[in-house]
Amino acid sequence: MNDFFLQAFLVIDAILVAPFRWFDNAQAGFVCGMLVAALGCALLGRACAAGVARVHRAKRDRQDAEIKRHQELSFSALAAKDRTTYLAANHLAQEAYGNSMALAAGRAAALIWPALLVLAWASWRFAGVPLPLVGESAGPAVFFLPLYILALWGVARVQRALRAAGTDPQPTHFPPGPK
Repeated sequence: MNDFFLQAFLVIDAILVAPFRWFDNAQAGFVCGMLVAALGCALLGRACAAGVARVHRAKRDRQDAEIKRHQELSFSALAAKDRTTYLAANHLAQEAYGNSMALAAGRAAALIWPALLVLAWASWRFAGVPLPLVGESAGPAVFFLPLYILALWGVARVQRALRAAGTDPQPTHFPPGPK
């Protein structure tokens, strides 16, 4: 069993390190590798978040309907000056909202897990290696995180443009990217 995991790790390592070797210049190769890794993580993360959103769609719709129902009930109780009913309905609405937020946290986790794995791999792969511009004073995260954020932003922009053009089959409940 350990041989399987070792072989799987070696294959993944070979795939991840390949873009770093596309250029003879070490600095250009490092930047290229980080850019490809960030873009790959952004694409995989968005795909995983879309998958989680699809799986959770029915539950999220139920939670949203429950939030709205309890919220309307609490407003009605407030208008009728029924404090006990208001507090009970408001408590139930807050509980449903918390459940909805937990579903959103699942989508967020699906979005970032690839980046965390690549950061762990890069920290292992480049441990003790002086990096371009920063030497040994900083790790690969200094380069990867800004590129990953830009890649997420770029992927969101492309998805939004495809959706506006009517060519993207993405569901409308997919979390919006930054504007």
